[in-house]
Amino acid sequence: MKTILISAYACEPNKGSEPGVGWNWMKEIAKNNKVIVITRLNNKNIIEDELKFNSNQYNNISFYYCDVPKRLSFWKKGQRGLHLYYFLWQIECYKLSKLIMKNIKVDIALGLTFGNMWLPTFMYKLPCKFIWGPLGGGEGVPTKLWGKLPIKQKLVEIIRIINKYLPLTNIWFYSICKKSDYILVRTNDSFNCIPKKYRSKCDIIIETGVSVEECEELNRRAKEIEPKYDFIFIGRLVPFKMADIAIKAFANVAKENSNINFHIVGDGPCLNEYKRLIERLEMERQIILHGELDRNDALEMLMSSKAFLFPSAREGGAWVLFEAMMCSKPIICLDTSGMNVVVTNETGIKIPVNDYDKVVQDFSIAIKELIDKPDNALYRGVNGYDRVKSEFEWKSKGKFISEIIEKIYE
Repeated sequence: MKTILISAYACEPNKGSEPGVGWNWMKEIAKNNKVIVITRLNNKNIIEDELKFNSNQYNNISFYYCDVPKRLSFWKKGQRGLHLYYFLWQIECYKLSKLIMKNIKVDIALGLTFGNMWLPTFMYKLPCKFIWGPLGGGEGVPTKLWGKLPIKQKLVEIIRIINKYLPLTNIWFYSICKKSDYILVRTNDSFNCIPKKYRSKCDIIIETGVSVEECEELNRRAKEIEPKYDFIFIGRLVPFKMADIAIKAFANVAKENSNINFHIVGDGPCLNEYKRLIERLEMERQIILHGELDRNDALEMLMSSKAFLFPSAREGGAWVLFEAMMCSKPIICLDTSGMNVVVTNETGIKIPVNDYDKVVQDFSIAIKELIDKPDNALYRGVNGYDRVKSEFEWKSKGKFISEIIEKIYE
């Protein structure tokens, strides 16, 4: 049994996305190891409540909390200033790690959540072995689709490309790669960002996972709802998710199918732009913008839909893809970044990256195929459920890390 020190900026029980990643990886790793977790102070209350009511589940785990001093973080509000705050938090986390290791022998440090290779960690400096990841950051909007991006998003994409050759936002990148005993990456895009001489110690794994219980519960609920000929998108309305592709593609098909609808669940800076687009297409009756909904309400809408449309141009392991698969819904998405890893041709229709108009056309063809061939849609949905339950269960993450530990100590 090894002692593993985990840096988990986001770590909360009973949550999805980043907080769920931190919590569930920690739980699975602790089944075979002693685990020490450093997380943010604002996670403390919910964690302590969970420990109080289920203490027998966490015998191998101890928690430490740290945050950036208020005098250095007064400017942070929500997502504003998040990256700078994370950088400062990593410094505090490193300081606390050194104090912990004065009294406890640590075998391996793991830099876990908020996995972005262009943001630094200092855990690699600790006097123990180090696993970095799972990391994203190599995923970017394909250049063929840049023409439809606003200037601000183009600048973000340019910085991403520059970072691959000159990591401006993480000047420690090469040092971390060199000192890491193992590097975990989410996608092939991120794998290709790792210098070639360090790729032999890399593995690809999507950090997001599911529990068997949640899989079975969502699938049971979905079976009780009669699906309509409706389609749905769930996600932030930001430029790189390119919901406008789905809007235009659906509009092409809906001209000849007045009985179908497209539900868009989410909020963001593109909301008003999409409202105007829907008006221009004269699709106000069939394309409905719902804004941000409670997760349960969004899931109910997903369960009653025929398929999930996900035209995002870059993702890691988007949690909503797993939710669609747990609800046995086929997925139409771009064949790039995280979608390339999560979705297969048996669980959805992956659209090749091409110029914008061709992608819209291919999305339209895919939507029409699922309408005209309901057996194919059902087949892909069932396969999606089987895949998410067998390939992405949380316990597979613990098994994976155990295999990595064995490799490190061979």
